[in-house]
Amino acid sequence: MTTRDVRLTAPGLYTAAGTDPGDLWETLVAGKDTRRPTEALAGPWPEFDTAFLVDDPDAATLGVHRRVLRTSEKQARMALYGARLALAGATERGTVGGPGWGLYLGLPTVDEELLRFGALDRLHQVAGSPGDVAALYGREVPPFSGLSHLNSTAAAHVSAVFGLTGAMAAYSPFSDAGLTALIDGALSVAEGENEAALVGAVSPKVHPLLFAQYEELGWNGAVPGEGAAFLLAEPADGATGSAAASGAPGARLAGYGRAFGAGAEDRSEAIAEAVHAALETAGTDADGIGWVLPDAAWTVDGARAQSAALDRVFAGAAPRPAYVTSERATGVLGPAHPLAHALLALHGLASGRRLVADGDAVREEALPAPRALVLACGARGQVCAVVLEGAEK
Repeated sequence: MTTRDVRLTAPGLYTAAGTDPGDLWETLVAGKDTRRPTEALAGPWPEFDTAFLVDDPDAATLGVHRRVLRTSEKQARMALYGARLALAGATERGTVGGPGWGLYLGLPTVDEELLRFGALDRLHQVAGSPGDVAALYGREVPPFSGLSHLNSTAAAHVSAVFGLTGAMAAYSPFSDAGLTALIDGALSVAEGENEAALVGAVSPKVHPLLFAQYEELGWNGAVPGEGAAFLLAEPADGATGSAAASGAPGARLAGYGRAFGAGAEDRSEAIAEAVHAALETAGTDADGIGWVLPDAAWTVDGARAQSAALDRVFAGAAPRPAYVTSERATGVLGPAHPLAHALLALHGLASGRRLVADGDAVREEALPAPRALVLACGARGQVCAVVLEGAEK
């Protein structure tokens, strides 16, 4: 099979820190507090008075008729806004859209029944106790189900507004969905299935029901956030006439790996397996990675497994790569979090800089090797790892 070199460029990032990776970079270095009072209709996020929220984009900001807003919700509008930010340059040159343009999305919800069928007998038993009914729903609602109809509306609106009618796919509901979209979107261009592909991901809805679902999965107390992260995958030769043709900085997907750990005891091995696969396909080893951006592991088991796997993979690396996560400036963004990290990595690769966690602070320093590793660890054991490598302007 003939493959093409693919450039990842045109970052579109919308978080509590701002509207591009540079804003997020500066916020992390400056240690700014970007949290806001919670606005959930059913009450505040449990145990927190604030969360990392963003403004709801209006029709003028999105460049659409107001009737589009009637058939969407905030997450879908965030997705549309992230897509607009990423495609702004290409849209100005009139090069976006058509059957050669694909769309790959990581989305945090699934369209299925609100209460699992097997819970109906238990619901009947506690029907006389409102407190027990509420507790049952908190335990039994499938993770992220029933919070929205995001999969259908986000994909439909982004596709319709920008005329993206090529091959496309949507993945959900956990953090691995964003990197899966990135891998498959880049491969669709490399293998000629698409001429270009818009890749994006959005966060879960900040809602009291999310707390119950996080808790059931082993929530470690991390604060939620809202956000969207998008980028463009296109031929490195600029054949589409968009970002690469303009000389915009970018990077390439040098390597990737995917794995699955069925139980908590298997996850560390799965993460290490995915990282080793990404390093191998990138033609490098642990010494060739200058920066590691781990997932914002909001589950107890996930955080423990990720830490153990990275310790094992990079035990002999000299020097050890720096670790950092954007969580302190964005909150936990679900599928959008690893993709936001990918955009942060693109920003650092373009400038030859990286961010390093230093206690409660983040500092900036020179990037010792032109490669970054980005991880996504799904709450059910799904793992994705990608190696991004700097590309010449």
